[in-house]
Amino acid sequence: MSKAVGGESICEDRAGDSESKAVDLAKARLFSDGTEMLATFNTVTNVPTTGTVLYAVRAWSADGSKEYQLGVEFQDGKETANFVTEAGSGKRENITTGAVAADKQVSVRYPLAKLEGLGDKFEWSAKVTVDDTEADRCPGGDVRSRFPGA
Repeated sequence: MSKAVGGESICEDRAGDSESKAVDLAKARLFSDGTEMLATFNTVTNVPTTGTVLYAVRAWSADGSKEYQLGVEFQDGKETANFVTEAGSGKRENITTGAVAADKQVSVRYPLAKLEGLGDKFEWSAKVTVDDTEADRCPGGDVRSRFPGA
C-alpha cells in the first residue's frame, strides 16, 4: 500500500442480524491517513465485557495475490491480542498500537507497512466472533466492500 494514499470505506450492517445476543455490528469503517489504517467497529448495543470477542477485518488485494486478517481480541472486556496475519504465509505479527473499546465502538490502528502488497484499492469485510463462534459480518454473507469506498 502506498504511504501517500489515504481513503475511507464504510460498511453499514442491518441491526438484528447477529447470530449472537452478545454483539450485533451496526457499521464497520476503514480509514487510512496514508501511514496507518484505522478500523472502527460500531455495535448496536454496548460492546460486550464478558467472554472472548474478536473484531476482525479480512482484506484482499485487487489481484487476489495478498490476503490479510487484521484483528483485535478481548477477554472479559480487556484487550488480549492485536495482530495482522498474512494469509498466504500464516505469518502473524502482534501490533502494539492498542485498541480502544468503549460504549458502542471499538477502534484500532494498524501500520500500513504491515500490509505490504495489499495495494491502494482492495476488497474487505468485517466480522465479529464471540467465544470462537461467528456472530455477525459486514457486509453480510460473502459480500465484500471496496476500499476506498464510492
